[in-house]
Amino acid sequence: MTPSSSFSPSIALFCSFFFGLITLSATTCLDHQKVLLLSLKNNLTFDPSLSTKLVGWNQTLECCAWGGVTCDETGHVTRLDLSRESLSGPIPSSQNQWQGLEKLEYLSLGYNSLSGSLPKPLLTLLPSLQDLDLSYNRLSGQIINDSPPRNLRNLDLSNNNFEGPVPGFIYKLAALSTLKLSANKLSGRVDLDKFAKLKELYALDLSYNKLSVSFSANFSLLSQVNSILLASCNMQELPNLKNQSRLLMLDLSDNKLRGEIPNWIWELGNGYLRFLNLSHNQFSGLQKPYTFPFLLDVLDLHSNNLEGDIPVPPRRVYHLDYSNNNFKSSIPVGFGNVLRSTLFFSISNSHIIGVIPESIRNASSLRVLDLSRNGLTGLIPLIGNLKDLQSLDLSVNMLSGSIPGELTNLAQLSSLNLSYNHLSGRIPQGLIKFTGLAFEGNDGLCGPPLKKSCH
Repeated sequence: MTPSSSFSPSIALFCSFFFGLITLSATTCLDHQKVLLLSLKNNLTFDPSLSTKLVGWNQTLECCAWGGVTCDETGHVTRLDLSRESLSGPIPSSQNQWQGLEKLEYLSLGYNSLSGSLPKPLLTLLPSLQDLDLSYNRLSGQIINDSPPRNLRNLDLSNNNFEGPVPGFIYKLAALSTLKLSANKLSGRVDLDKFAKLKELYALDLSYNKLSVSFSANFSLLSQVNSILLASCNMQELPNLKNQSRLLMLDLSDNKLRGEIPNWIWELGNGYLRFLNLSHNQFSGLQKPYTFPFLLDVLDLHSNNLEGDIPVPPRRVYHLDYSNNNFKSSIPVGFGNVLRSTLFFSISNSHIIGVIPESIRNASSLRVLDLSRNGLTGLIPLIGNLKDLQSLDLSVNMLSGSIPGELTNLAQLSSLNLSYNHLSGRIPQGLIKFTGLAFEGNDGLCGPPLKKSCH
């Protein structure tokens, strides 16, 4: 036996012991951190039967091993995730409750039922805080603070009941990357130009408040912004976004925008735009010439005043909504050929005329197809190969002929509406699982589930 082999068990034992000490020290929380966390638990109201984290916090376990708790190598708590913990009542506001968590970088209390105001200690006594998520609660009052954490990068206060103006301190957060204030009751005027000072800003969401967003003629956000969500912000004109070379998501729905959709909008993100929602505005058409981004996943133009030719989308789009417009034109013959990846397509209530193109059977990924409330004529095409189709609505048109037996091949179909057309003949046996409401208003139809018998 060689000397090296004779000493290897001892070396291995020593290494195991040594690294075990390192691991132990890395996962052992400091006593005062445990005291703070237990105090926090005692001051939070939650349902133990629904809790998966707080319910397991006790003296017998290292606090760094508790659910939702992460520590650094010194035993300080750096991350605290108490989202979806059935929390209710106010957030503890005592300074002593938060002051000792000086290394805390991430705090999430989202998706609970917390109420009351936003405690000042959360934004003043946590100097290392970088991420704060209080979304999907019932918090209210104004967001007031004079000295927020300088390193705050991500702030999510969405889906609460906060009131008053967007707080001025936000524009001083030099490291801010993501700001989500949507679905609150914030009010007043917001000057978009102020956000141009935030050189790290990556995502901005002010949607669904009572805000009025304005901007100067020379407005221009920094080019690294990836997501701009300004739905329901009382906007009357489009901001200048032409230099947004990295923009992937844009939502300007539910505003007061009018005129033609400018063709430069399709060049956002250097042509890599993935999500565009311009619904619930007053746009009249698309400025020509235009070329849709080839990576566009979601295109939502519903509830406008779009007229003329129906825009043929890019082949990749999986959610396409043209409903509630005023096209007064027919669906292009090859339209179904470009919907091969599309999951949702609606052009309901858009004054569509002509026939449903046979190419619609090539939209083999469709789960929802809604062509209702138009002036479509002719026969229902053979679409029995749309195996993933779950919802089909062709109601309130002028379709004629019999119901194709192929529809019985749609095993996933759970919603069917063929009412108020000019269909005739016996309802296929495989469709009698649907109620008579799916077929009413077709005087020529007979057989179950209708009361009219076939002779």
